[in-house]
Amino acid sequence: MAAGQGGLTAERVWRTGHPPVSARRRPRLRRLLGSALTVILLVASGVVLYLRFHHAPFHVTSVVISQRTRTGCGFDVTGRISTDGSAGTISYQWLFQPGRQSPQPLSQSVTTGQHAVYVTAALQGSGHGSASQTATLQVLGPDPRTASTTVVLRC
Repeated sequence: MAAGQGGLTAERVWRTGHPPVSARRRPRLRRLLGSALTVILLVASGVVLYLRFHHAPFHVTSVVISQRTRTGCGFDVTGRISTDGSAGTISYQWLFQPGRQSPQPLSQSVTTGQHAVYVTAALQGSGHGSASQTATLQVLGPDPRTASTTVVLRC
């Protein structure tokens, strides 16, 4: 800006009490952009915090006996516990009938995005002959579900 123009602008401010129109628009635009940026950052922070700390409830969707594998005089029985993909802990137990052992509750952790858990129990026969046994996978929590299969143990 030339010296003559600077004096003219200063004189105009002195006489009118207001800065020139072009100088007044820039701070208003800066304030508007600054406020918009602040709001955008606050909203983005809120979304990130929500996604980081909000977890959907954990549910078991189904239970099936997925595999029976003969092992000598016994069987390995595998159950598939399906989930909704949220993180949590499944509590379950295997029941064997006829059986003399009391069931032992077990637990399995599930991570976010994991939609299935496979659990296996071993049934062993002894002596000579055959016996029929029912293996039941019982989910205790968070949603009670049950699946069973019958196997014939031959030794």
